[in-house]
Amino acid sequence: MEVIVAKRIRKVYWPNVALDDVDLSIEGPGVHVIVGPNGSGKSTLLSILAGAERPSSGYARVLGLDPWRDSSKLAPRVRALLDRVSLPVWLPCIDIARATARITRTPWQEILGVAEALGVDTYWERPYGAYSTGMRRKCLLLLAFTGKPEVIMLDEPFQALDMKSRETIVDMISEKAEKGTTVLVATHIIPEKLEKQVKTIVKMELGKIVEIKKIE
Repeated sequence: MEVIVAKRIRKVYWPNVALDDVDLSIEGPGVHVIVGPNGSGKSTLLSILAGAERPSSGYARVLGLDPWRDSSKLAPRVRALLDRVSLPVWLPCIDIARATARITRTPWQEILGVAEALGVDTYWERPYGAYSTGMRRKCLLLLAFTGKPEVIMLDEPFQALDMKSRETIVDMISEKAEKGTTVLVATHIIPEKLEKQVKTIVKMELGKIVEIKKIE
């Protein structure tokens, strides 16, 4: 089953072309990775697939729906960590987590368990604007892993994290995939522990997909 589809996606930030005729098909569940250097277009592609941006041309489908037009329908079914999205600086992470728990009908104990695993619970009563880059990343990851989404999209989830936190994120990705979630990760380096579980590796350069490798 095609969970994520991109057809002839082009994205232009005049005069720069961020994505140029990108075609992609991701079948779930499992772990799928988009890999490439900075400026390769992977963050832009993930942003379009998550419904945060519209393509200049072409189209995307996630679970059969348009991520931009049908964002409200996809919201209960899809979680995303996007590098270009932040949270209100005056709000503490715990308040945002509580709101997310209500919306997704996730038991608070489940969220608390993820917060403890990431170490977010040690500072999440402080305003988001007071966090370091790594602390902000963990708060966003906490929200991305909340509930039982059908699809999780993660843009550079290991960035600004220490080794222990990276291993925790890999374990969380693996657990979600094993339970039937389609996890799409954009990164410039695939952790060795995660690489062993990857079903699809998509390589990008200069706004184009240069290779798609399916792993049986």
